[in-house]
Amino acid sequence: MTPALFAGLFFHFMLLSLIAIGGFMATLPGMYSYLVDTAGLLTPETFAKTVAFGQSLPGPNVLVAAVLGWAAAGPLGALATFGGTSIPFSLIAVLAGRYIREHASSVFVKSYKAGMAPVAVGLLFATAYLLLGNELDNWRVWAWAGAVTIIVWKTHVPLILLIMIGGVMGLLGCF
Repeated sequence: MTPALFAGLFFHFMLLSLIAIGGFMATLPGMYSYLVDTAGLLTPETFAKTVAFGQSLPGPNVLVAAVLGWAAAGPLGALATFGGTSIPFSLIAVLAGRYIREHASSVFVKSYKAGMAPVAVGLLFATAYLLLGNELDNWRVWAWAGAVTIIVWKTHVPLILLIMIGGVMGLLGCF
């Protein structure tokens, strides 16, 4: 891996982590744009499969960054993407958490929370749209997505179990 590629991965993922409002997975369109469209390090199929694999790992969603980095450029790619994602996000989370805790009743904090909620939801929908790709007209995918949404909303079924069931259904050709 060249130093330029390492720096590019690190700084691109660092910038994505700084806009990861609503969770890191909301930045998948930005990761896709860089890794597939701009840098050409991954194909669309490899990107989708790598994200699915990263989501199945135990731990935080930010591990997807490391898995994508590994798929794109090996171990140093994983270090670049995970480091670029984790370092600034961790510092900002600690500082913001401290500020919000100390100023929870301020108009600024309340307004920020109310204003960012629709942004976070919009980013998550953009991620879903990107990952669906060619499956947007497949009613079975929409039915499964709706069922999973209701199950997650109304029960305490572990999300990994639903991901595994979806994977098995995909292997069996249900989608």
